[in-house]
Amino acid sequence: MKNRLTRNIGLKIGSLFLAIVLWLVVTSINNPTEPRSLYNIPVKLLNTNIITDSGQVYEVLEGTDVIDKVVVRGPRSVVTGLKEENIIATADVSELSSLDTISIKLSTNVSGSEITSITGSIDTVKLKIENKRSKALALKATTSGKIEEGYMVGEITMDQNVVRISGPQSVIDQVSRAAVDVSVTGMVSDIITNAEIRLYDGDDNEITDTSRITQNIRSTGVKVTILQKAAVPVRFSSTGRPGAGFRATGEIEGNDAVVEIAGKPNAIKNISEIVVPSEVLDITDQEEDYTADVDIRPYLPDNVALANGDDAVRTVTVLIEPEVTKRLEIREERVRITNLPEGYEASISGLEESFVIEAVGLSRDVAGLQASSISGVVDIQEWMQTRGLTEPEPGFYTVNVDFGLPDEVTLRSPVTVTLHISEQTE
Repeated sequence: MKNRLTRNIGLKIGSLFLAIVLWLVVTSINNPTEPRSLYNIPVKLLNTNIITDSGQVYEVLEGTDVIDKVVVRGPRSVVTGLKEENIIATADVSELSSLDTISIKLSTNVSGSEITSITGSIDTVKLKIENKRSKALALKATTSGKIEEGYMVGEITMDQNVVRISGPQSVIDQVSRAAVDVSVTGMVSDIITNAEIRLYDGDDNEITDTSRITQNIRSTGVKVTILQKAAVPVRFSSTGRPGAGFRATGEIEGNDAVVEIAGKPNAIKNISEIVVPSEVLDITDQEEDYTADVDIRPYLPDNVALANGDDAVRTVTVLIEPEVTKRLEIREERVRITNLPEGYEASISGLEESFVIEAVGLSRDVAGLQASSISGVVDIQEWMQTRGLTEPEPGFYTVNVDFGLPDEVTLRSPVTVTLHISEQTE
């Protein structure tokens, strides 16, 4: 038995070694080590208070707080799933060099032990460090643009009159003054706005890059008072029904006449029209055009007056015309039933082979009506809705025929038919 175990011991050991090597080769082939590139990785600065607590400020130079490209090497099964957020890049200010640079440390938040290497396209963050300085500047307000003739800029007031700035000494030393500007071009009412505070250098050039300047306020409320006049239309409407056989055309001569009003901007800036109540023009029982002289002053908003007193009384005319009747001969077959629910049958009766309807309205509304283009409809769904039904009830009913006439046209007398509804039989 012992001889069997010890026989060919070298061959057996060699076979075991070969099996181990083969396993390692297969494993390497199936999960090889390979690189993965990730881009635009932000670098987090640590312990920046070391700089700020000493009364200094810093600026990252050349965009070195972002690594353009990071290459991670490791097993394919690990690096394939890596994303940018899995890369951790830090630079500790406590390790600041004499050249104001900080080494970048790279790591991952997943499978760190299996990662072979992590390298970035840059390995240091470059800083510019200098003393911090503060300054208080008096705020001044100006206006720009050309205001319309007949208007003027009044008082200008601001919520704040001082702005305090701070930042790197080299930057703050360039700031000479601070101001806000409000454009009045085309404005005809008070301007109340939140204006941006702009900084200027000694040559009166605006400092456009203020990213390194800290301000206690970036804007301030500004009010520019403007005295004004404005032109607005006067709107008239009428009430009541004219006499029998007459209708109002909907037109009022003298409506929309423009008058000029005046007042403080805050009193008229939202006024777009002057509305005269319809009760002022009562056309009840009128049988001809109705004309009236209307004093519009009682209908002006509070604190607003007419710029020209001659505009006070306006002459307006409500146009009234007699009704016109047009007789139209309709064929019986042009009357049909619509929207009949399934499972029911319906028919109508009571119409002659041809019958006449009388359309009543203003001449302009009935003139274009043609019998050949008019059809009658008995809408079962609409009929059920008027009766509060959810499904038809078999029986005989008297219903009106709808001829689809324009809203401005009515029938002298309604046309009725007898509607018979029954359930379908198998």
